Amino acid sequence: MKSMTGFSEASLNKDDIQFKCLVKSLNSRFIEINVKLPNNLKEFEGWIRDYTKENFARGKIDIDIYYTSPPKEHLKISDDFIELVKKNEKNVMKKGLELNSSSYLDLLKLRDSIQDDYILNENSLKSLVKKSLMKLKKTRLAEGKSIKKDMNKLIVSMNRSIKKVNKMEKLNIKHIQKKFKRIKSEIELSNKDLNLNEVFSSFNKADINEEVVRFSSHLDLVSELISSKDIIGKKLDFYSQEMLREINTLSSKAMIPEIKNEAVELKCSIEKVKEHAQNVE
Repeated sequence: MKSMTGFSEASLNKDDIQFKCLVKSLNSRFIEINVKLPNNLKEFEGWIRDYTKENFARGKIDIDIYYTSPPKEHLKISDDFIELVKKNEKNVMKKGLELNSSSYLDLLKLRDSIQDDYILNENSLKSLVKKSLMKLKKTRLAEGKSIKKDMNKLIVSMNRSIKKVNKMEKLNIKHIQKKFKRIKSEIELSNKDLNLNEVFSSFNKADINEEVVRFSSHLDLVSELISSKDIIGKKLDFYSQEMLREINTLSSKAMIPEIKNEAVELKCSIEKVKEHAQNVE
């Protein structure tokens, strides 16, 4: 089981420049990938998207790749850069153009404008992205284990509750029978013309056995589902809705408060399952 939420970070140092790849993942019904890259790395966006899709099936995944340099590097102007500026100034002046003398600040601005994107080769970039995405996969797996642990607790709790309901089913039937006999006696005493078959049919609809059986079946499927290595989020959401429907029907049919109370506990557990389903890949 894998969660859809997670965060990872990977870095790579090259020529005193630190390249970073930050990845953030949130819940989403489908796979949604957003990539933010420096201008000179835009050509690799397609590969990054494809590689991400190969490793993740669901989730909103934001990938941000950027670079930073040490503070001292921000104020550093290389000798090669200065020589290049001088050479170009001479060429311009030879063509009859006048130039004002450049200040240190002018040189910094010029350097930053032409050195807008530091170069990172293809292999280094792919290695950086892979490292960060594999870290994300590990964090999603770790959170998935926590979700699975809680899911197992919920399944044990729901199994306990539905077994209680199953045991109380006989009490529910006895309550129905008593109510039927009482109504039958009242009808006979009042000499009212009432179809007893219709009355009996309405009480028969109060039988909760079918709901108990179907709910238990769904619960078994959920138990199997969370132990599989498949993509289970959408299936888990479907079964949680089916279980909730069965419990709502069961609660409306129940004649004794004990069953209704267990139904409330079951609804609370199912809602937690639904929350987990929204966060599972």
